[in-house]
Amino acid sequence: MDTTILIISIGCYLILLLGLGFLANSRKKTNSLKEFYLAGRSLGPFVLLFTLYATQYSANTMLVTPAEVVNSGMGMILILGYLTAVVVFYLTFAPQLYQISRKFNFITPGDWFDHRFKLPKLTLLANGILVIVSINFLLSQLMAMGHIVNGVTDGQVPYWMGVVSLAFVVIVYESLGGMRAVAWTDVIQGVMLFAGLMGLFIMVMPNTTELTKISNWLIENEPQKIGVPKVGFRIYWASLLLMIGLGAAVYPQAIQRIYAAKSVKSLRQSLGAMVIMPFVTVLILFLLGMISIPHFVGTEQASKDTVLPAMLVFWANASTFHFGLAVMVIVGLIAAIMSTADSVLLSLSSILAKDIFAKFKSRKISSERLTKTGKMFSWVIMLLMVLVALRPKITLWGLIELKMQILVQIAPLFLGIYAKNVTSKGMFVGLSTGFVFATATFLLNIKTIGHIHVGLIGLMVNIICCFAFSRIKPKARNPDD
Repeated sequence: MDTTILIISIGCYLILLLGLGFLANSRKKTNSLKEFYLAGRSLGPFVLLFTLYATQYSANTMLVTPAEVVNSGMGMILILGYLTAVVVFYLTFAPQLYQISRKFNFITPGDWFDHRFKLPKLTLLANGILVIVSINFLLSQLMAMGHIVNGVTDGQVPYWMGVVSLAFVVIVYESLGGMRAVAWTDVIQGVMLFAGLMGLFIMVMPNTTELTKISNWLIENEPQKIGVPKVGFRIYWASLLLMIGLGAAVYPQAIQRIYAAKSVKSLRQSLGAMVIMPFVTVLILFLLGMISIPHFVGTEQASKDTVLPAMLVFWANASTFHFGLAVMVIVGLIAAIMSTADSVLLSLSSILAKDIFAKFKSRKISSERLTKTGKMFSWVIMLLMVLVALRPKITLWGLIELKMQILVQIAPLFLGIYAKNVTSKGMFVGLSTGFVFATATFLLNIKTIGHIHVGLIGLMVNIICCFAFSRIKPKARNPDD
């Protein structure tokens, strides 16, 4: 594989991103929070679709799916379900949340918490959890940047350089253009990734004869990878489907995209189109993982986050056309990772600036000043996360499980749109209990109980406590007191 052409292609793409950042900066009307963090609530269905697509299909999906298929085999077809579940859960609350956000000018998820529950300590706890999750998510994207660039260039670009250079580009164009720059780059990123995966699938998918050979090889050498998954495995993945479906639907960056929609019609149209995306993205990644299994027998490579980069290099050497498609996929993968990183960073800085920093100040701060403060937080956070990413101590899959165990505890706060009888005190007790349970089990290295993810068990405890304490009526005050 000609790494020089690949590096030049990546470089040209990064220059394009910086150009879009400057263009978005020139189009901004004000320096307000709404303009910077929500693009003035102007995202139409097409842009909204691809900004959701590019953000949702991040390193966690692109790198982890083929690696887990190589490790676990046919049973990983269940992975197709959880990204479909995310869209289903979006549709249960997103249109209603959008209409409320439009009426009351929400900027961050915390604005909804304040509006619905009016309990400062609940909002602070929920925002603290979102900050922890967002930092985790950002770290996983930075790690993926390094793995991808290092893997596809056969080590010519070291891991640290991939992390540092791509992180720098992200922070620059995001600071320049905010949500507008992020959304515009997401459209390009989403289209490139979609086209590249479709083209690569067509080119590398074996014909009937080759599929028979692969099937026979698996039967003889890796029979456990094509058998029906055991009951415990199916329970494990069913619980994961619910946990990720609920958790990913309440990512802070996803909530802000709901707020940024031009209209409720645009939101419904984009979410409707999102339903088909798992079948043309995750299914392709699953099939690519299946035909990659013979390449990783007897090696430890499949346990790392480098399966897809290694296979892209392998397929690129087949022909010039394969090489062109591989370059498109590689740049698209880098683009998808960067789009998720910029989205997470944008929402994280808005939470820190508006929901935490501003509330601890004794005097009111202008919208323009908070925007500048948010940009400052973005630079500080990115620097710290780059330093951590340069010495990774955990795999991408490990980061996913940690993040989802905690994030899913936030889901009841948004489903509170329908639960009118849930009280603020009940929600606070439920969230606190679920968070402590999920965190404690992770620290004790307990991932499942009876094959069910502890994060989902924590959510059940969360909901039970929420409803139980909501039924407790406050004592009537004695007028003589």
